[in-house]
Amino acid sequence: MESSISVAVVSGMTALLVAFLAVPLNYWLNSRTRRDRTQDVMAGYRDPLLWSVHDLRSRLVSIMEDGFLGRFMEADGDRAAYALRHTMFVVAEYLGWVEILRRSVSFIDLGNRQRNQRLVEHLSLIRQVLFARDLDPPLRVLYGYQRAIGELMIVPDAATEGRASRCLGFAQFTALLESDQQFQEWFTLLRQSIVDLADHPERGTSRLKALEFQLAELIDFLDPDRVRFPLRNLERPYYRPQGHNG
Repeated sequence: MESSISVAVVSGMTALLVAFLAVPLNYWLNSRTRRDRTQDVMAGYRDPLLWSVHDLRSRLVSIMEDGFLGRFMEADGDRAAYALRHTMFVVAEYLGWVEILRRSVSFIDLGNRQRNQRLVEHLSLIRQVLFARDLDPPLRVLYGYQRAIGELMIVPDAATEGRASRCLGFAQFTALLESDQQFQEWFTLLRQSIVDLADHPERGTSRLKALEFQLAELIDFLDPDRVRFPLRNLERPYYRPQGHNG
């Protein structure tokens, strides 16, 4: 009899202990699942933005260091058209992902409020460099045009879980430039700016250097452990403004 009672007591205590431990365990598992899902959603925005920043920065360096625009736009028609269109595209794609982020700000969580604020600061600095009047004229994009171009680059995205929008690809972008007059008109100033830069490199590259610097800073912020771009040059950013020690 006493043995049966002891077994019952032990069984009851074990069940109670399991039930007691199950509450925090389930809470931890649910929290972990939510955190993993949030990370997946965040990556759906952060990674495309990071790639667009990298592509734009790479193009700026190739223009300044390798004479990309001059070499290609003096070549045959196809190469010149590619150089112009793809340079327009990398600017537009970046602006598109910035606009997608702006619309989806509730999904963007880099881990804490301070990092979220720093992301906004990085994007704001790039926005200002693109518009600044006191820099050399090439590649100046007015605030309103930055937003408008970003809006034009956005299309629905049904394939990516947790993300409703994506940017046009290069093929879609090129097709619209050739077929949609309204789409073309928003890119007239950007197109002319790129042509002028290719024809008159002596007009200066202060905006390109300042933009490259800010883009490199954003890459280092978004990919501090060099997971996505492990082989990028250790000298970051390539162009460092005088007096900048950070």
